[in-house]
This record gives sequence, structure tokens and C-alpha cells, in this order.
Amino acid sequence: MKISIIIPTYNEKENLVKRLSFLSKQANNYPIEIIIANSPETTDDSSKICAKKNKVKFLNSIKKGRAAQMNFGASKATCDIFLFLHADVQLPKDFYTQIDKAIKAGHKAGFFAYQFDKESSLLNFNSRFTKKDGLFAGGGDQCHFFTRETFEKLGGYDEDFCIMEDFEMIDRIRKQNIPFTIIQSKAIVSARKYEDNSWLKANLINGYVFLKYKLGVHPMKLRKTYKSLLRESV
Repeated sequence: MKISIIIPTYNEKENLVKRLSFLSKQANNYPIEIIIANSPETTDDSSKICAKKNKVKFLNSIKKGRAAQMNFGASKATCDIFLFLHADVQLPKDFYTQIDKAIKAGHKAGFFAYQFDKESSLLNFNSRFTKKDGLFAGGGDQCHFFTRETFEKLGGYDEDFCIMEDFEMIDRIRKQNIPFTIIQSKAIVSARKYEDNSWLKANLINGYVFLKYKLGVHPMKLRKTYKSLLRESV
């Protein structure tokens, strides 16, 4: 089984140093290609980091936006399985064997449970919700994967969604009864958002924006609301 790991980026130089060190080693052990789908508005020198790593393709996407960049990366991928990874998320060490097992079991898509990179009882409470399917399951930090056939059948990510494109995709998978799974080997996610805003504030913002998404508010308005409420460190 061959996996294309697709990473949408926008000024992610520091995160790419961390991610590619691990992924390049995995690509030496398994049939993996790594595709960086870079935003056309990137201003850092991420491409130089990628040039030093084997089995990494650095591509400038035609359009900006995570959904558009992931679709662009998928259009250039050569493998049978697509795995979408955020640049600030660390895959579990056994991600390849776990995906292989899931696909062989008949699942056409899936994602990973996760834990945070900081130890906290409150953050541990959040991470428990990623272990099972539910209303908030399936966010992009959970690292979506699909068979190529399934991804193409779904038409890729909806590029009208500049935010919540991950939940919109999983909603379609549920509606179409496509068999998917949640891998219990945990990805590691940055806790920075919660440190910058407090656990309570970040959760209230997430819940508020998610509710507005469920009520059908336009994605541009969702993004504007999210950015106006959330404090993000530079």
C-alpha cells in the first residue's frame, strides 16, 4: 500500500523542520511520498527546507486556502491512499501500519484520535472526544485519510469552505454511509491556542463557531467571527 502524505502550508518553515525529519525517515521504511501544497502567498523559505529532504515534493498551489491546497496536492499525488496532515500535528509512529490495517479491514476513510503536546487534565478531557465518533469528531487536526477512489468520489474538499472544511467533509462521509474508522494511535496536536486564550475561552469560541457552521452560516462569516474572537500568537 502506497500513501501520499499531503501537507497544506502557509509560512510553516519551523513546523516543516519538525515534521519532515520524522516523515522522511518513515519514507525510507515504507512506500510513502510527501507532498507540500504551499500557499501562493507564502513569504518564508519553506522550499529550502523541503529541498534537503528525500521523497518530498514542494509544490506551489494555484489557489490559497487549506481546502484548495489539499485538493491541489491530491491532484498531484501518485499513491492509492491520501493522508492529509496539518503542519503543526505529529503523526503517531505507527501511522502507516494502522492505516494499512484500517484499509484492509474495509474502511474507505478515517482519522486519528489525538492528544495535546502539553499535559493538562483539561486538555486531556478535550482529547477524549477524539477517540469516538460524535458531533465534534473529525476535525482536520485528526489527520483525515481516504482511498483515492473515495476522495475522488467525494469531489475532494469543498473549496467554498475557508474554515470548517474538515467537518464539512466528514459530514458528507457520514451522509453517504462511507465506512470510516477512528484510529486510536494518537496524533500529537499543539496546545498553543489554549495557552494563548485559556482553555475555557478557546472551547467557547470553538463551540460557538461550530454551532454557527451547523446552522448554515456562510464560511466567510465563520472565519471572520473566529479570527475576531481568537487570540493567536505570531
